Amino acid sequence: MKKTIEKPGKTKEQLLESLEELKESFKEKIDDNKIQLTKITDGYKIRAEKRIIMKFWVDAEIVAQDGAYEISWESNAPQSKVEEAMEGIEKFLQDI
Repeated sequence: MKKTIEKPGKTKEQLLESLEELKESFKEKIDDNKIQLTKITDGYKIRAEKRIIMKFWVDAEIVAQDGAYEISWESNAPQSKVEEAMEGIEKFLQDI
């Protein structure tokens, strides 16, 4: 799935700098769960896993572009849990 968060008037470089706050803002959740946050050329790659009887995972990328962030993800987790996590990330990206 893909979603775009519009940030009119912001350059790619400005948005990349803002993404640096992502790791700090979600540090507690990253430390408490099995979440890997990896810097890529234009943003971050996120890998989250949780085992409850079976292993659930989410692979996501947040890519900065001129005037927008693009979020893409794949998952085998329950849709409601993925939507809940994506809402938190989306709110963070809108507010920075």
